[in-house]
Amino acid sequence: MPYSNKKIAHFSILLAAALAIWIFEEFLPRPMPWLKPGFSYIAVLLAMRRFGIGAGALLALLRVTLGALLLGKIFSPAFILSICGTTTAVATMAIMFLFYEKAFSLVGISVAGAFCHIFAQILTAGALFYRIDAILWLLPVSALWTVFAGAIVGLIAKRLSIIKIFRHDMHKIACN
Repeated sequence: MPYSNKKIAHFSILLAAALAIWIFEEFLPRPMPWLKPGFSYIAVLLAMRRFGIGAGALLALLRVTLGALLLGKIFSPAFILSICGTTTAVATMAIMFLFYEKAFSLVGISVAGAFCHIFAQILTAGALFYRIDAILWLLPVSALWTVFAGAIVGLIAKRLSIIKIFRHDMHKIACN
C-alpha cells in the first residue's frame, strides 16, 4: 500500500485548510474584484514539497472544484477562469519544483505561479468573454498585485515548511 493513513490524513488536512482559506477569501474586500491574495496556495506549496508535484496539483484542482461546488459557482465564468488560472499556475510551479533548492526558492515558485495564474485568467477572459485588447490593460496592475501576494504566500509557506509536520523527511516517520 503506497499511502499510509498518516499521509492521507495530512493531505486531507491540507486540502481542508486550502478550501477553507479559498472560501474565506471570496468574502474579503479586494483592490479589484478578481484579485485575491491566494493564501490557499500555501497548502499547495506545502503539499508539493511534502508529497510531490502530483499531490500538490491534485490538491489545487480539488480546492477549486470543491470550492466552486460549495459556493454554487461550478461551471460558471468564475469557475472557468479559476480552473484555467489554477492549472497554469500549478503547471508552472511543478516545472519550477523540479529545480527547487537548486535554482528556485518557495518564494520564487510562488511568485511565478501567482503571475501565471492571473495571466491565464486575463487571457481566458479576453478569449471567452471580452475582447483580448480590451482586457490586457488589466495585466500591469494585476502583475504588481501578484508579485506582492505571491511573495507573501511564498514567505509564509517557507516559514511553515520548517515546522516538523510539513518537512519532507517526515515521510520516514509516516511510513512506520
